[in-house]
Order: sequence, then C-alpha cells, then structure tokens
Amino acid sequence: MSALTALIISATSLLAGETSDGIRIQQVPADLYGSVPLDGFIDVALVKNEKLTLQDMLQHQALFAPIEGHDVNLGFVRTSAWLRFAVTLPAGVKRPQDILLSIMPNFTDELEVYVGVEKPGMREADFDRFEMGDHSPRLNANFNTSANVLPLELFPDQTRIIYIRAHNKDASLNVSAELLSPSYYDYRSIVQNLVRGMWFGGMGVLLVIQLFFFYFDRKKFYIFLMLDILAVSSTYFGALGMARLLFFDNGGLGNDYLSSTSSWFGLTAGALSIRAILDLDPRYPKIDLYFRFAAIVGIVGVFCVLFGVNRFFVLLAGPVILVLTTMAMSVALIDFLRQPNAQTGLNSAAFGLLWAGLIATNSQRYGILSLPSWVAGSYAATSITHFTLLTGSLAVRLRNAETAARNADRRALEAASAAEQHANDLVRERTGELVEAKLVAEQALCAELQAQEQQVRFMEVISHQYRTPLGVIRTNLQSIGLTLPKDDEANRQRLDRAHTGVARLVEVLEVNLTRSKLQGPAFQPALSEISVSNAAMSAVISARDLLHGVTLNVSIATDVEQAFIRADSEMLKLAIINLLENAFKFSAPVGSTQVWLDVFRDNETVHFRVRDKGIGIEAEVVEDLIENHTRGTNSAHIEGTGVGLSLVKRTADAHAGRFSLSSGKDGGTEATIVLPVLA
Repeated sequence: MSALTALIISATSLLAGETSDGIRIQQVPADLYGSVPLDGFIDVALVKNEKLTLQDMLQHQALFAPIEGHDVNLGFVRTSAWLRFAVTLPAGVKRPQDILLSIMPNFTDELEVYVGVEKPGMREADFDRFEMGDHSPRLNANFNTSANVLPLELFPDQTRIIYIRAHNKDASLNVSAELLSPSYYDYRSIVQNLVRGMWFGGMGVLLVIQLFFFYFDRKKFYIFLMLDILAVSSTYFGALGMARLLFFDNGGLGNDYLSSTSSWFGLTAGALSIRAILDLDPRYPKIDLYFRFAAIVGIVGVFCVLFGVNRFFVLLAGPVILVLTTMAMSVALIDFLRQPNAQTGLNSAAFGLLWAGLIATNSQRYGILSLPSWVAGSYAATSITHFTLLTGSLAVRLRNAETAARNADRRALEAASAAEQHANDLVRERTGELVEAKLVAEQALCAELQAQEQQVRFMEVISHQYRTPLGVIRTNLQSIGLTLPKDDEANRQRLDRAHTGVARLVEVLEVNLTRSKLQGPAFQPALSEISVSNAAMSAVISARDLLHGVTLNVSIATDVEQAFIRADSEMLKLAIINLLENAFKFSAPVGSTQVWLDVFRDNETVHFRVRDKGIGIEAEVVEDLIENHTRGTNSAHIEGTGVGLSLVKRTADAHAGRFSLSSGKDGGTEATIVLPVLA
C-alpha cells in the first residue's frame, strides 16, 4: 500500500470521544504510516503564574478551552501555555502501537510533558514527567538529535492523557503538537536534514563568495554582508536545536545567548550592509540615518541579551526590522524604475523577497495572525534567496567595475603613451634650444655689462617658457599615476623616472637663471636672518638634483645647528652649488665621484668647506684663479668658463666674509666660504 493511500485511510478512520474530564480523545489507527492530525482535539490554558503545577491544572480543568488547530502562537508574552489532549487505539486493536509526539519549535525554553493512563480522579503522581526544552538537559527519551520528540506506546483499551507546559523567557511563545508514526518520522527527518544541510551549505558558499569578492574589490559592504550571512546562519543554528546538540547538551541559557545575540547582531550587520550596497549616505541621508539607528539598536540588543533584559527590549526588534526592510525595498524599487538593469533588478527582487519573508515569519511568531508553524520557516527560504540575489547583484556590479577599470586603464595608457611621446619631442626640442642658449650665454659672459644684461633677459625668457610645458608634463604624470593599478609597478617606475627628469630639468633652469642674475650688473644681496644648517641643506638638496652621479658627503657640526647668519639665501645657495659643481667636475677626470661639504663654526664665524679628490691646483697663483675668466692650465680639457670662483668670491665679499682656495692635504682641492655668525 502506498504512503498516500495509507494517509487517506488513516485520516478517514479517526473517531473522536471524550474522557471523564471532558478531554477530547484522538484515535490512532493501527499500522499507522504518516501523521495523526490533532486539529480540534487540543485544549489550551494560558496562565501567568509560572509556579502552577500539573496538580493545580488538574484541579482547575475549567481553565482549558478548545482551539481549532494544533498551533498556539502568543508572541512575546510572560504567560505559560498548557495544552492537553488524549489519544487511544481504536476498539478491536489487539496489539500495542508505537507513536511519536513531536513538539515544535525546537527553541522553546521550558517544555514539560506529562503522560498518564486515564483513570478516575487522576493526580500528578499518576503521570510520568518528561522535561524537554533547551534549558533542560536532553533525555534519552528525546532520541532525535535536535527536535523535541517523545516516544509513546499505546496499548489496547487504554487512553493516554497528555499535558504539555510550554514557557519562553526571551522569545515568542509558539507551540505546535503533532503525532507521527516512527517510520514516517524517520523519512521526514531525512528530508528535513537534507533541506537543512543544503540551506547551511548554500549559506556557507555565499559567505565564501563574499570573501572572494572582497579580495578582488576591497569594498566594506562585502564584509558586512558576510557578517549578515553568518548571523542569520547562527540564528537558525540555534533555533533548529543544532547548537544545543553540539554545544549545550546540558541545557542552560547557552542556546538562548547564541540565538538572541546572533539575531541582534544580524540586525546590525544587515543594516550596515544594506546602506552600503544601496549607497544610502550620499543619496538618501535621512534614510541612511535610520539605518545607522537600526545598527545601534542591534548592538544595544546584544548587550541586553548578555545582561538578561532581552525580553524588555526584544519587542522593539520587529518594528525596527519591518521599517528597515520596507525602506530598503522601496529604495531598490525606485532605483530599478529609474535605471532598469540587471543590478537594480536583482536588488529589487532581493529586498522584496526579504520583506515578504519577514512579514510572514513575524506575523506567525508574534501571534498577529493565526498561521501554521511552518510559516515561521519562510524567512529561512527567503533569506537564502535574498543573499543569492544580492550576491548576483554584486557580481554584476563587480563585472561592470572591472570593465570600466579596463577601459580606464586602456585610455590612461594611450594618454600616457601620447604624453610620453609629446614629452620626448618637447625635451628634444627644448634640449636643442638649451644647448644653443648655453653657447649664447657663455659668449655673453665674456662680453661687457650690456651683454650680461642681455643674457639675464634671455634666461628669464627660457625659464618662463619651460615652466608651462614642464608643469603640464608633471600634472599629466601625476594623473597617469592615479589611474594606474596598484600592482602596475613597471609603469609606476617609468613615471618615477619621468618625475625625476622633470625635477632635474627644473633645477638646471633655476640655477642657471640665478647665476645669470648674480653675474649681471645688479649684484645686490637681499639680506635676511637664516639658519646655517638650513642654508647648507638647501644647497645640498638642489645639488643632488643638479649633479647626477655625485656622492655627496655632508657633515654639519653640532654647534652649527642652532647658528644663524645674515645672508641672501639664494645667493649663498648658488655659491655653495658652484663649489660642489666644480669639485665634482674636476674629480671626474681621475675617476672620483666623492665630494665633501663640511660646515663648522670657528669662534664668531661659520665655515662652508668643500673638498674633493680631483686634479687639484697646479703652480698657478690662487688669486689668479679667483679672478674672472681665469682657469688653471691643467683644466683646459674640462668644459667651463672660469667665472664660477669669481662669483663665489663676489658672494663672500657681499656678505662681509671671505673666500679661500687651497690644495687638499691628501690631494684635490679645498674651497671655503667664511661668514660672520649673528650674536
């Protein structure tokens, strides 16, 4: 006989009766396969006194009233629900019948089942007491791994009287009783476990997907969505009794803490993930403010659970979540109507399903509508669908972002290539002009004051012409750098080299312009109080940009760091650069790249001494070398005009100091600028 035929026969063969106390009796057919409906056979009594015992209820049978179905949905109340009903075998059955009493949901805190054989004047001692609920240790009678199931053995000509007391401290009070045959219960358990396994497996896959998305696209909403998935999974892990099986076998408040804190934390994670995914902050600041409020409510709820006052705060959860999901659904729908595409369509469907699941589940759990117990599981189905649709939406978003990034990279590379080519052409053009200008400048240096004035004007024009294209090049290089991916090291190194080249070119122009001005007729310093160490380091920084390949060793004495002089910073800087440039230039023929700058104090003077290991000074008189246009005989093969030392001498004189030039102790040359220190 098929299972369906057996169910039909069993359903049509049920007969009703009553005990002497008026308890309605449900008959269980022999050889049952399936479930025995208790609709119309259950009486319910609601009492606020938690200390009432079974004996008290036996003495107050008038408290019980019949209900139509087999579900009791009271919402968040402090009352205890007592259920009673009776079961028996039909007349003529000769052998005992095994049957299972299943009581849902699995997260009921206190669950007591009393089973006795009907007889006149029954007292509490005539009943066997079975303690279930997640606050109590699991009994051997509760043979299922996670559900509240009690095996009953029905004997012929006996009627079993069953009383059930259910009480929840911090959750909604929902009780549903059902009678099942053992074989059918095994079948249904297998199906339920498969469905639960697929649900938890699907949630795990969705969680891992968020981690992969976050790896490729470092957006915070992936983390929030992952935490939301984890919170929902943890809530159902406790609500289905699985956490009690694995971690809280001895009962207690552990399962309550897990389920309640997970539920509140899910509110926080959900609010943060939704506001980030829908980008509420810039677009809908007032709605975003409510989502921030909901996130704070979730955090407060976690603390309420830990401090044992959750039942006074939990009533706020339903309205807050309802308003939150309604707002999210409305925003997603508006986005879809304004810009219909795959991403907005998936978002709209995701939040619409979530809203429908929450409405159905809360209506059942809060006792707003008389709905069967299975409706409470609608949120589980809609939540995994919601997360799946959101994941699909984020995948579309990530794909669009990658496409946009690739297009931006392509355009940036094309622009960089064009800019590089333009820069190369410009550098070649300007380099040719600079070479020509240098020749003109060197010829002008040998002329009279009128020729020097013409050189100054010429260099000012050249510097002005270079600033604009160099500024354009530098700006484009910076823009290209901003668009390059972080891991594009090759192109970033090319940009760094271009930046360095531009900086060096700018320094060459500024130094030559300053030289031209100081070598002209207007050799008048603009004196001000400056730090000795700052003046030295300013010259060092410019020299390092100007002199490529030099190894510059700088030594600044401690007593100089707080010393000040009265000088023209730019004029002094150029004088030091001239000495460093000469030292490096006259060291190159002997293969040396080492140049030393020593800054030290001697009584009331400060010394800027430049040393090298170059070709040194031959037999020439030092004073002749300092004169304008005079060069040593051993430096004829080295490029130069001979005006550098003259400029340094004029600078020292203009600052009330002195300049000296001598051969080094170990070869090479020592050049020293001596200036008075301010008191």
